[in-house]
Amino acid sequence: MADVELRNGVDEAVNEVDEAIEVESGALDRQAPASWADAAEIDTFDAFVRDFHAGRIDPDEFKRFRLQHGVYGQRQPGVQMVRTKIPWGGLTAAQLERLADVADSTPRRRGHVTTRQNFQFYDVPLGEAPDLMRAFADAGLTTREACGNTVRNVTVGHCAGVCAKEPFDPTPYAEAVARFLLRNPMNQNLPRKFKIAFSGCGDDLGLTPIHDVGALAVRRVVDGRSERGFTVLVGGGLGPAPRHAEPLEPFTPADDLVLTVAAVVRVFDRHGNRENRNLARLKFVVKKLGIDAVRALVLRERDALRATMAGWFPRVVVNEERAPDPRPVARRPLPVGDAAFARWRATNVIAQRQGGSVSVHVRLPLGDVTAEQLRAVARVARALGDGRARTTNQQNLVLRWIPVEALGDAWTLLSEAGLTRPGAERLVDVTSCPGADTCQLGITSSRGLASVLAGVIERELGALADDTGVRIKISGCPNSCGQHHIASIGFFGGARKFGGEQAPTYQLLLGGGVEEGRARFGVPVARVPARNVPDAVRTLLDLYRHDRADGERFTAFVDRVGAERLRDTIAHLTELPPIADAPEKFLDWGATVAFKPQTGAGECAA
Repeated sequence: MADVELRNGVDEAVNEVDEAIEVESGALDRQAPASWADAAEIDTFDAFVRDFHAGRIDPDEFKRFRLQHGVYGQRQPGVQMVRTKIPWGGLTAAQLERLADVADSTPRRRGHVTTRQNFQFYDVPLGEAPDLMRAFADAGLTTREACGNTVRNVTVGHCAGVCAKEPFDPTPYAEAVARFLLRNPMNQNLPRKFKIAFSGCGDDLGLTPIHDVGALAVRRVVDGRSERGFTVLVGGGLGPAPRHAEPLEPFTPADDLVLTVAAVVRVFDRHGNRENRNLARLKFVVKKLGIDAVRALVLRERDALRATMAGWFPRVVVNEERAPDPRPVARRPLPVGDAAFARWRATNVIAQRQGGSVSVHVRLPLGDVTAEQLRAVARVARALGDGRARTTNQQNLVLRWIPVEALGDAWTLLSEAGLTRPGAERLVDVTSCPGADTCQLGITSSRGLASVLAGVIERELGALADDTGVRIKISGCPNSCGQHHIASIGFFGGARKFGGEQAPTYQLLLGGGVEEGRARFGVPVARVPARNVPDAVRTLLDLYRHDRADGERFTAFVDRVGAERLRDTIAHLTELPPIADAPEKFLDWGATVAFKPQTGAGECAA
């Protein structure tokens, strides 16, 4: 009977909010941004697909063209991954609904949020990709330059604009950079991919030090007047050879930001390694020439651009975040005394600097979200927020401008869609790349392991599950799409023979993270068979739980205890018995057949 009453209450709340949407959605939808799409280029892509299928285009030429338009080969033959860019992570409710429509039209019936704040859809036949592109374009979205040797999606830490610590909102500057570079001739045939990120505060949720260009908002006072600017970092990146970015200059005035980014891109285009793709990122230019030489090249290029092309660089239109008008009226009381609501509020609800409003994190395990869940997020954004949501680089969604008194409504609506998992962007919220499930470079099933670890943490580690100072990140190969180098506990996939039989393994790294303007890369500790990883994580976290000093964060604990002791603690988990004694130990997570490393030519380097 109680379940029936609860369900009736949820249905009533949904109906009430639906009625509110009919009144409010028109005003909110008028806030839609200028489109990123170009219908003509989709027609051109469609024609190229037909010509390719007819044998009139060379496969290598078509691959470059296909990747430039966000269509990426999968491990599974005959289907593609289609990626749409979400510049600075910003989505309107109408765009969320269009993403839901696209999800419904694809075989998996879900979308996937990436660590670059994009959306991906899998198992799409190549001939159907133009239809998806047109669907995105109708909502103002584009797949252009989501893959390939281009400037990829320009990302922004998801708290930008509502963070109490930021000197100003970097979002308009990120938008200006993204619009300037999109389809720009200087960005169409770079030596390799190029990544740009912004952060608004010292918490650096944009992860600026691991990007080719990172821009951290700062202010300075000159003659008593406060000036906006950025600490611009260059030459960062992860992958098999991680490198943290280094400062370009003490202070880059905000008015020079787009010009400076263009100068860095031009220097990379000229000096990036076009002979060896494994050494083709900007970080290798910095390593080879040195930061002083790269700095001189960039500043000289910026002077030249200012003298010859100043009129081509856009002025940034600064728009301050503000509450929607009118504000919604709460219809459901806060469920005080409900333990599930209390935990969700403690972990997923963040106060904004604008008093009375909060941001609500929607935790998406593995970054996956169904069509109906996307529509639910759109419904809440319209009825209770500002008609928008943001993706995060931790594979989640954030709803902003929710009135504190309307949290009962938000909780009810999101619960109905299965979107109130607690622990967003905390220990239990494990980050993972797609791994061997779809990626041609993937060695192991990073998604399978991530799902298992999240379950173990939730069931067995109590309050530690919601710890903000410990994060787990997993990649299915050394390339670090799962950001394993900057995890408190990081893993990347590999393989090793035990008694002559292959088994999936993970290299364990400990103590990584990002501080303001500085990346700290995890220390390699041990190589652990995939099936032993949950036991290794249990062992390490139990040691941390019992031996840490008061208030000691995990990175400080790793420094104090030392890699040698931590390695010894899990040494018994780094070997396997003979396969005849424990055949399940030689299987990958989620697999039912014998493990065999199968990798192909990854198109991220194509």
